[in-house]
Amino acid sequence: MNLLPLPALCALLLASVVGQAATRKAAPMDERVQGWRSDIDFLLEAIQREHYVYRSKPLPEASRSRAKELKSAVSRISDEQVFAELLRLMTSLGDGHCYVAPSQPFMQKMPLKQLPLRMYWFTDGLFVIDTDPGNEHWIGRRITRLGSISTDDAMRRVVDYVPADNRHTSRVFGPIFLGFRSILEALGQPPNAVDIVLQFAAPGGGLTEERIGFIPMRKLSQPERKLVASRVPGAAPAPLYLKNVRSHFWFEVLPHDKTVYFQFNQVWDAPAESIGAFSNRLDAYLLKQQPQLLVVDVRHNNGGDASLLEPLVIALEDFERRNPAAKLVVITGQHTFSAAQIFIAQVDHETKAVFAGEPSGSKPNFVGEDNLIQMPWSGLQASISNRYHETIPGDTREWIEPEVKVELSSHDYFANRDPVMEAVLDRFASRQK
Repeated sequence: MNLLPLPALCALLLASVVGQAATRKAAPMDERVQGWRSDIDFLLEAIQREHYVYRSKPLPEASRSRAKELKSAVSRISDEQVFAELLRLMTSLGDGHCYVAPSQPFMQKMPLKQLPLRMYWFTDGLFVIDTDPGNEHWIGRRITRLGSISTDDAMRRVVDYVPADNRHTSRVFGPIFLGFRSILEALGQPPNAVDIVLQFAAPGGGLTEERIGFIPMRKLSQPERKLVASRVPGAAPAPLYLKNVRSHFWFEVLPHDKTVYFQFNQVWDAPAESIGAFSNRLDAYLLKQQPQLLVVDVRHNNGGDASLLEPLVIALEDFERRNPAAKLVVITGQHTFSAAQIFIAQVDHETKAVFAGEPSGSKPNFVGEDNLIQMPWSGLQASISNRYHETIPGDTREWIEPEVKVELSSHDYFANRDPVMEAVLDRFASRQK
Protein backbone atom coordinates (compact mmCIF):
# COMPACT_ATOMS: atom_id res chain seq x y z
CA MET A 1 0.00 0.00 0.00
CA ASN A 2 1.54 3.36 -1.07
CA LEU A 3 1.19 5.82 1.77
CA LEU A 4 2.69 8.72 -0.24
CA PRO A 5 2.44 9.58 -3.95
CA LEU A 6 5.51 8.37 -5.86
CA PRO A 7 6.82 11.87 -6.80
CA ALA A 8 6.73 12.93 -3.17
CA LEU A 9 8.56 9.79 -2.13
CA CYS A 10 11.27 10.45 -4.76
CA ALA A 11 11.65 14.00 -3.53
CA LEU A 12 12.30 12.70 -0.04
CA LEU A 13 15.04 10.37 -1.30
CA LEU A 14 16.80 13.22 -3.16
CA ALA A 15 16.74 15.67 -0.25
CA SER A 16 19.94 16.83 1.49
CA VAL A 17 21.10 15.05 4.66
CA VAL A 18 19.74 17.86 6.82
CA GLY A 19 16.61 18.02 4.75
CA GLN A 20 16.19 14.26 5.01
CA ALA A 21 16.39 14.32 8.79
CA ALA A 22 13.86 17.14 9.04
CA THR A 23 11.55 15.49 6.54
CA ARG A 24 11.75 12.10 8.24
CA LYS A 25 10.69 13.76 11.44
CA ALA A 26 7.75 15.56 9.82
CA ALA A 27 6.68 12.88 7.38
CA PRO A 28 4.64 10.71 9.77
CA MET A 29 2.42 13.65 10.72
CA ASP A 30 2.09 14.85 7.11
CA GLU A 31 1.37 11.34 5.94
CA ARG A 32 -1.18 10.80 8.71
CA VAL A 33 -3.04 14.05 8.03
CA GLN A 34 -3.15 13.50 4.29
CA GLY A 35 -4.10 9.86 4.79
CA TRP A 36 -7.07 10.65 7.00
CA ARG A 37 -8.19 13.48 4.72
CA SER A 38 -8.05 11.20 1.69
CA ASP A 39 -10.14 8.62 3.57
CA ILE A 40 -12.76 11.24 4.45
CA ASP A 41 -13.00 12.26 0.78
CA PHE A 42 -13.20 8.60 -0.21
CA LEU A 43 -16.02 8.04 2.28
CA LEU A 44 -18.05 11.02 1.05
CA GLU A 45 -17.71 9.84 -2.55
CA ALA A 46 -18.75 6.31 -1.54
CA ILE A 47 -21.82 7.63 0.30
CA GLN A 48 -22.90 9.62 -2.74
CA ARG A 49 -22.37 6.57 -4.93
CA GLU A 50 -23.87 3.86 -2.70
CA HIS A 51 -26.44 5.27 -0.27
CA TYR A 52 -30.06 4.58 -1.17
CA VAL A 53 -31.10 8.19 -0.49
CA TYR A 54 -27.96 10.23 -1.17
CA ARG A 55 -26.99 8.71 -4.48
CA SER A 56 -29.83 10.77 -5.94
CA LYS A 57 -29.87 13.85 -3.70
CA PRO A 58 -27.30 16.08 -1.98
CA LEU A 59 -25.75 14.98 1.29
CA PRO A 60 -27.24 16.53 4.43
CA GLU A 61 -25.61 19.82 5.37
CA ALA A 62 -24.66 18.28 8.73
CA SER A 63 -22.67 15.57 6.94
CA ARG A 64 -20.80 18.05 4.78
CA SER A 65 -20.02 20.37 7.67
CA ARG A 66 -18.85 17.52 9.91
CA ALA A 67 -16.58 16.22 7.15
CA LYS A 68 -15.10 19.69 6.63
CA GLU A 69 -14.56 20.21 10.37
CA LEU A 70 -12.97 16.78 10.73
CA LYS A 71 -10.53 17.33 7.86
CA SER A 72 -9.44 20.54 9.53
CA ALA A 73 -9.14 18.92 12.98
CA VAL A 74 -7.21 15.78 11.99
CA SER A 75 -3.81 17.31 12.80
CA ARG A 76 -4.97 18.30 16.31
CA ILE A 77 -6.80 15.18 17.52
CA SER A 78 -5.84 11.55 18.10
CA ASP A 79 -6.56 8.70 15.72
CA GLU A 80 -9.11 7.37 18.18
CA GLN A 81 -10.99 10.64 18.15
CA VAL A 82 -10.90 10.68 14.35
CA PHE A 83 -12.61 7.27 14.50
CA ALA A 84 -15.25 8.71 16.85
CA GLU A 85 -15.82 11.72 14.61
CA LEU A 86 -16.23 9.46 11.59
CA LEU A 87 -18.99 7.69 13.54
CA ARG A 88 -20.53 11.11 14.17
CA LEU A 89 -20.33 11.84 10.46
CA MET A 90 -22.09 8.58 9.60
CA THR A 91 -24.73 9.22 12.28
CA SER A 92 -25.75 12.39 10.42
CA LEU A 93 -27.04 10.20 7.57
CA GLY A 94 -29.95 9.13 9.78
CA ASP A 95 -29.97 5.33 9.78
CA GLY A 96 -28.49 2.57 11.90
CA HIS A 97 -26.81 0.69 9.04
CA CYS A 98 -24.43 3.56 8.23
CA TYR A 99 -21.38 3.22 10.46
CA VAL A 100 -17.61 2.75 10.59
CA ALA A 101 -16.01 -0.23 12.31
CA PRO A 102 -12.44 -1.36 12.98
CA SER A 103 -11.09 -3.98 10.60
CA GLN A 104 -8.11 -6.21 11.30
CA PRO A 105 -5.77 -4.05 9.16
CA PHE A 106 -6.93 -0.94 11.01
CA MET A 107 -6.46 -2.50 14.44
CA GLN A 108 -2.91 -3.53 13.54
CA LYS A 109 -2.17 0.01 12.42
CA MET A 110 -4.07 1.98 15.06
CA PRO A 111 -5.17 -0.16 18.02
CA LEU A 112 -8.21 1.22 19.84
CA LYS A 113 -8.85 0.97 23.58
CA GLN A 114 -11.90 0.27 25.72
CA LEU A 115 -12.88 -0.18 29.36
CA PRO A 116 -12.84 -3.76 30.74
CA LEU A 117 -16.53 -3.63 31.55
CA ARG A 118 -19.91 -3.58 29.88
CA MET A 119 -22.56 -1.01 30.74
CA TYR A 120 -26.33 -0.98 30.24
CA TRP A 121 -28.92 1.78 30.57
CA PHE A 122 -31.93 0.82 32.68
CA THR A 123 -34.91 2.92 33.70
CA ASP A 124 -32.97 3.96 36.81
CA GLY A 125 -29.57 4.73 35.30
CA LEU A 126 -26.30 3.37 33.91
CA PHE A 127 -25.03 0.13 35.49
CA VAL A 128 -22.16 -2.31 35.03
CA ILE A 129 -23.61 -5.66 33.90
CA ASP A 130 -20.43 -7.56 33.00
CA THR A 131 -16.64 -7.27 33.24
CA ASP A 132 -13.42 -8.92 32.26
CA PRO A 133 -12.18 -11.55 34.74
CA GLY A 134 -10.85 -10.05 37.95
CA ASN A 135 -13.16 -7.04 37.90
CA GLU A 136 -16.41 -8.74 38.93
CA HIS A 137 -16.79 -6.49 42.00
CA TRP A 138 -18.05 -3.73 39.68
CA ILE A 139 -21.03 -5.79 38.48
CA GLY A 140 -24.32 -4.38 39.71
CA ARG A 141 -22.92 -0.93 40.49
CA ARG A 142 -24.49 2.27 39.17
CA ILE A 143 -22.12 4.69 37.45
CA THR A 144 -22.76 8.37 38.15
CA ARG A 145 -19.76 9.93 36.36
CA LEU A 146 -17.35 8.94 33.59
CA GLY A 147 -14.31 11.10 34.24
CA SER A 148 -15.53 14.68 34.23
CA ILE A 149 -18.91 13.86 32.62
CA SER A 150 -22.09 12.92 34.46
CA THR A 151 -23.75 9.79 33.09
CA ASP A 152 -26.91 11.72 32.23
CA ASP A 153 -24.87 14.19 30.19
CA ALA A 154 -22.85 11.38 28.60
CA MET A 155 -26.00 9.55 27.52
CA ARG A 156 -27.46 12.76 26.12
CA ARG A 157 -24.31 13.57 24.12
CA VAL A 158 -23.35 10.08 22.94
CA VAL A 159 -26.48 10.05 20.75
CA ASP A 160 -24.52 12.11 18.20
CA TYR A 161 -22.08 9.20 17.79
CA VAL A 162 -24.51 6.27 17.60
CA PRO A 163 -25.85 5.46 14.11
CA ALA A 164 -29.53 4.81 14.71
CA ASP A 165 -32.94 4.36 13.10
CA ASN A 166 -34.65 5.89 16.13
CA ARG A 167 -33.81 7.06 19.64
CA HIS A 168 -34.24 3.58 21.13
CA THR A 169 -31.24 2.27 19.17
CA SER A 170 -29.13 4.88 20.96
CA ARG A 171 -30.28 3.70 24.37
CA VAL A 172 -28.95 0.22 23.60
CA PHE A 173 -25.66 1.16 21.95
CA GLY A 174 -24.93 4.40 23.80
CA PRO A 175 -23.69 2.56 26.94
CA ILE A 176 -21.53 0.25 24.80
CA PHE A 177 -19.98 3.21 22.98
CA LEU A 178 -19.31 4.97 26.29
CA GLY A 179 -16.89 2.16 27.05
CA PHE A 180 -14.70 3.18 24.06
CA ARG A 181 -11.80 5.53 24.77
CA SER A 182 -12.41 7.14 21.37
CA ILE A 183 -15.94 8.22 22.31
CA LEU A 184 -14.85 9.43 25.76
CA GLU A 185 -12.18 11.56 24.06
CA ALA A 186 -14.79 13.01 21.72
CA LEU A 187 -16.87 13.93 24.78
CA GLY A 188 -13.95 15.84 26.30
CA GLN A 189 -11.72 13.36 28.12
CA PRO A 190 -7.92 13.71 27.72
CA PRO A 191 -6.50 12.05 24.58
CA ASN A 192 -4.60 8.77 24.81
CA ALA A 193 -5.32 8.41 28.53
CA VAL A 194 -4.24 5.13 30.13
CA ASP A 195 -7.17 5.17 32.55
CA ILE A 196 -10.25 7.08 33.70
CA VAL A 197 -11.87 7.73 37.07
CA LEU A 198 -15.40 6.35 37.32
CA GLN A 199 -17.73 7.50 40.06
CA PHE A 200 -20.12 4.92 41.48
CA ALA A 201 -23.12 5.13 43.77
CA ALA A 202 -22.06 3.31 46.93
CA PRO A 203 -24.36 0.47 48.14
CA GLY A 204 -24.92 2.12 51.52
CA GLY A 205 -25.38 5.61 50.11
CA GLY A 206 -22.90 8.26 49.05
CA LEU A 207 -20.39 8.04 46.19
CA THR A 208 -17.12 6.25 45.58
CA GLU A 209 -14.47 6.64 42.88
CA GLU A 210 -12.26 4.09 41.19
CA ARG A 211 -9.52 4.52 38.59
CA ILE A 212 -9.98 2.00 35.78
CA GLY A 213 -7.42 1.31 33.06
CA PHE A 214 -8.20 0.96 29.36
CA ILE A 215 -7.48 -2.32 27.57
CA PRO A 216 -7.13 -3.16 23.85
CA MET A 217 -10.48 -3.18 22.08
CA ARG A 218 -11.79 -6.57 21.02
CA LYS A 219 -14.52 -7.48 18.61
CA LEU A 220 -17.61 -9.00 20.19
CA SER A 221 -19.48 -11.79 18.42
CA GLN A 222 -23.23 -11.45 17.88
CA PRO A 223 -24.08 -13.62 20.92
CA GLU A 224 -21.68 -11.62 23.12
CA ARG A 225 -23.52 -8.39 22.28
CA LYS A 226 -26.77 -9.69 23.75
CA LEU A 227 -27.94 -9.14 27.30
CA VAL A 228 -26.44 -11.62 29.76
CA ALA A 229 -28.16 -13.11 32.79
CA SER A 230 -27.46 -11.31 36.07
CA ARG A 231 -24.02 -12.08 37.45
CA VAL A 232 -24.41 -10.48 40.87
CA PRO A 233 -23.76 -12.89 43.76
CA GLY A 234 -26.90 -14.53 45.07
CA ALA A 235 -29.05 -13.79 42.01
CA ALA A 236 -31.86 -16.18 41.23
CA PRO A 237 -31.45 -18.63 38.31
CA ALA A 238 -31.57 -17.05 34.86
CA PRO A 239 -35.11 -16.28 33.73
CA LEU A 240 -36.49 -17.78 30.55
CA TYR A 241 -35.59 -14.79 28.37
CA LEU A 242 -31.91 -14.85 29.43
CA LYS A 243 -31.16 -18.56 29.74
CA ASN A 244 -30.50 -19.38 26.07
CA VAL A 245 -29.77 -16.16 24.14
CA ARG A 246 -26.95 -17.74 22.14
CA SER A 247 -29.36 -20.06 20.29
CA HIS A 248 -30.83 -18.57 17.13
CA PHE A 249 -34.32 -19.90 17.88
CA TRP A 250 -36.03 -22.31 20.26
CA PHE A 251 -39.36 -22.91 21.97
CA GLU A 252 -40.73 -24.70 25.00
CA VAL A 253 -44.06 -25.34 26.69
CA LEU A 254 -44.64 -23.36 29.89
CA PRO A 255 -46.28 -24.77 33.00
CA HIS A 256 -49.06 -22.25 32.45
CA ASP A 257 -52.00 -24.01 30.83
CA LYS A 258 -51.63 -24.20 27.04
CA THR A 259 -48.85 -21.60 26.71
CA VAL A 260 -45.86 -21.86 24.33
CA TYR A 261 -42.85 -19.57 24.58
CA PHE A 262 -40.78 -19.11 21.38
CA GLN A 263 -37.56 -17.09 21.47
CA PHE A 264 -36.21 -15.81 18.15
CA ASN A 265 -32.71 -14.39 18.66
CA GLN A 266 -31.17 -14.13 15.20
CA VAL A 267 -32.50 -14.17 11.65
CA TRP A 268 -29.98 -16.76 10.48
CA ASP A 269 -30.19 -20.47 9.92
CA ALA A 270 -28.69 -22.34 12.87
CA PRO A 271 -25.83 -24.79 12.25
CA ALA A 272 -28.12 -27.77 12.85
CA GLU A 273 -31.46 -26.43 11.61
CA SER A 274 -32.67 -23.87 9.11
CA ILE A 275 -35.35 -21.31 9.95
CA GLY A 276 -37.56 -23.07 7.40
CA ALA A 277 -37.15 -26.46 9.09
CA PHE A 278 -37.68 -24.93 12.52
CA SER A 279 -40.84 -23.17 11.28
CA ASN A 280 -42.23 -26.51 10.09
CA ARG A 281 -41.41 -28.12 13.44
CA LEU A 282 -43.03 -25.26 15.37
CA ASP A 283 -46.09 -25.33 13.11
CA ALA A 284 -46.52 -29.09 13.56
CA TYR A 285 -46.37 -28.72 17.34
CA LEU A 286 -48.88 -25.84 17.38
CA LEU A 287 -51.23 -27.82 15.13
CA LYS A 288 -51.10 -30.89 17.38
CA GLN A 289 -51.21 -29.22 20.82
CA GLN A 290 -53.51 -26.25 20.06
CA PRO A 291 -52.05 -23.85 22.69
CA GLN A 292 -54.16 -20.87 23.63
CA LEU A 293 -51.22 -18.48 24.07
CA LEU A 294 -48.14 -18.21 21.88
CA VAL A 295 -45.46 -15.76 23.05
CA VAL A 296 -42.82 -14.78 20.49
CA ASP A 297 -39.81 -13.06 22.09
CA VAL A 298 -37.50 -11.01 19.82
CA ARG A 299 -35.90 -8.79 22.48
CA HIS A 300 -32.38 -10.02 21.63
CA ASN A 301 -32.80 -10.15 17.85
CA ASN A 302 -30.78 -7.54 15.97
CA GLY A 303 -31.29 -8.95 12.48
CA GLY A 304 -29.82 -11.21 9.85
CA ASP A 305 -31.27 -12.33 6.50
CA ALA A 306 -34.88 -11.20 6.02
CA SER A 307 -35.33 -13.52 3.01
CA LEU A 308 -35.51 -16.43 5.49
CA LEU A 309 -38.58 -15.12 7.32
CA GLU A 310 -41.50 -16.22 5.12
CA PRO A 311 -42.08 -19.76 6.52
CA LEU A 312 -42.01 -18.46 10.08
CA VAL A 313 -44.53 -15.69 9.40
CA ILE A 314 -46.79 -18.22 7.65
CA ALA A 315 -46.60 -20.51 10.71
CA LEU A 316 -47.80 -17.65 12.92
CA GLU A 317 -50.59 -16.77 10.49
CA ASP A 318 -51.70 -20.42 10.46
CA PHE A 319 -51.68 -20.50 14.27
CA GLU A 320 -54.15 -17.61 14.38
CA ARG A 321 -56.29 -18.98 11.54
CA ARG A 322 -56.66 -22.40 13.18
CA ASN A 323 -57.27 -20.99 16.67
CA PRO A 324 -59.46 -17.86 16.48
CA ALA A 325 -59.76 -17.71 20.28
CA ALA A 326 -55.99 -18.08 20.86
CA LYS A 327 -53.71 -15.12 21.49
CA LEU A 328 -50.42 -14.27 19.78
CA VAL A 329 -48.13 -11.95 21.77
CA VAL A 330 -44.81 -10.54 20.47
CA ILE A 331 -42.28 -9.22 22.98
CA THR A 332 -39.97 -6.57 21.51
CA GLY A 333 -37.08 -4.55 22.87
CA GLN A 334 -34.78 -1.71 21.92
CA HIS A 335 -32.35 -4.26 20.45
CA THR A 336 -34.99 -5.48 17.97
CA PHE A 337 -33.47 -4.20 14.74
CA SER A 338 -32.90 -4.70 11.00
CA ALA A 339 -34.27 -8.06 9.77
CA ALA A 340 -35.92 -8.57 13.16
CA GLN A 341 -37.73 -5.26 12.60
CA ILE A 342 -38.90 -6.56 9.22
CA PHE A 343 -40.16 -9.69 10.98
CA ILE A 344 -42.21 -7.82 13.59
CA ALA A 345 -43.54 -5.43 10.94
CA GLN A 346 -44.72 -8.41 8.88
CA VAL A 347 -46.35 -9.94 11.95
CA ASP A 348 -47.94 -6.60 12.82
CA HIS A 349 -49.30 -6.27 9.29
CA GLU A 350 -50.41 -9.88 8.75
CA THR A 351 -51.72 -10.96 12.17
CA LYS A 352 -53.62 -9.66 15.19
CA ALA A 353 -50.60 -9.97 17.45
CA VAL A 354 -50.42 -7.91 20.64
CA PHE A 355 -47.01 -6.30 21.24
CA ALA A 356 -45.43 -6.14 24.67
CA GLY A 357 -42.16 -4.98 26.24
CA GLU A 358 -40.14 -1.99 25.02
CA PRO A 359 -40.40 -0.12 21.69
CA SER A 360 -38.43 -1.60 18.80
CA GLY A 361 -35.05 -0.21 17.78
CA SER A 362 -36.05 0.51 14.19
CA LYS A 363 -38.94 1.62 11.97
CA PRO A 364 -41.48 -0.58 10.16
CA ASN A 365 -40.10 0.91 6.93
CA PHE A 366 -36.43 1.86 6.87
CA VAL A 367 -33.32 2.46 4.80
CA GLY A 368 -30.82 -0.23 5.74
CA GLU A 369 -28.55 -3.12 4.72
CA ASP A 370 -24.94 -3.76 5.72
CA ASN A 371 -22.98 -2.74 2.61
CA LEU A 372 -19.28 -2.76 3.49
CA ILE A 373 -16.41 -0.86 1.88
CA GLN A 374 -12.85 -0.44 3.16
CA MET A 375 -11.25 2.96 3.47
CA PRO A 376 -7.92 2.76 1.61
CA TRP A 377 -5.50 4.56 3.96
CA SER A 378 -6.71 3.63 7.44
CA GLY A 379 -8.26 0.26 6.64
CA LEU A 380 -11.45 1.18 8.50
CA GLN A 381 -14.60 -0.51 7.26
CA ALA A 382 -17.64 1.60 6.48
CA SER A 383 -21.18 0.35 5.94
CA ILE A 384 -23.35 2.44 3.61
CA SER A 385 -27.05 1.58 3.45
CA ASN A 386 -28.10 0.81 -0.11
CA ARG A 387 -31.64 -0.59 0.20
CA TYR A 388 -35.08 0.58 1.29
CA HIS A 389 -37.18 -1.96 3.17
CA GLU A 390 -40.89 -1.14 2.96
CA THR A 391 -42.79 -3.81 4.85
CA ILE A 392 -45.97 -1.82 5.52
CA PRO A 393 -46.69 0.60 2.66
CA GLY A 394 -47.14 4.16 3.87
CA ASP A 395 -46.25 3.40 7.50
CA THR A 396 -44.39 6.39 8.98
CA ARG A 397 -43.99 5.17 12.57
CA GLU A 398 -40.55 5.59 14.12
CA TRP A 399 -40.96 2.26 15.96
CA ILE A 400 -43.64 -0.26 16.92
CA GLU A 401 -45.04 0.85 20.25
CA PRO A 402 -46.05 -2.03 22.55
CA GLU A 403 -49.59 -2.19 23.83
CA VAL A 404 -48.31 -3.79 27.04
CA LYS A 405 -45.36 -1.49 27.71
CA VAL A 406 -42.93 -2.68 30.38
CA GLU A 407 -39.41 -1.23 30.61
CA LEU A 408 -36.55 -2.94 32.39
CA SER A 409 -35.22 -1.62 35.71
CA SER A 410 -31.86 -2.55 37.22
CA HIS A 411 -33.68 -4.05 40.23
CA ASP A 412 -35.59 -6.54 38.07
CA TYR A 413 -32.60 -7.30 35.86
CA PHE A 414 -30.09 -8.02 38.62
CA ALA A 415 -32.68 -10.11 40.48
CA ASN A 416 -33.14 -12.16 37.26
CA ARG A 417 -36.83 -11.26 37.04
CA ASP A 418 -38.70 -10.77 33.77
CA PRO A 419 -41.40 -8.15 34.38
CA VAL A 420 -42.48 -8.27 30.73
CA MET A 421 -43.26 -11.97 30.75
CA GLU A 422 -44.94 -11.60 34.12
CA ALA A 423 -47.22 -8.89 32.69
CA VAL A 424 -47.99 -10.97 29.58
CA LEU A 425 -48.88 -14.08 31.56
CA ASP A 426 -50.91 -12.10 34.06
CA ARG A 427 -52.91 -10.48 31.27
CA PHE A 428 -53.32 -13.33 28.79
CA ALA A 429 -52.55 -16.73 30.34
CA SER A 430 -55.08 -16.20 33.13
CA ARG A 431 -57.79 -15.69 30.53
CA GLN A 432 -57.18 -19.12 29.06
CA LYS A 433 -58.05 -20.99 32.28
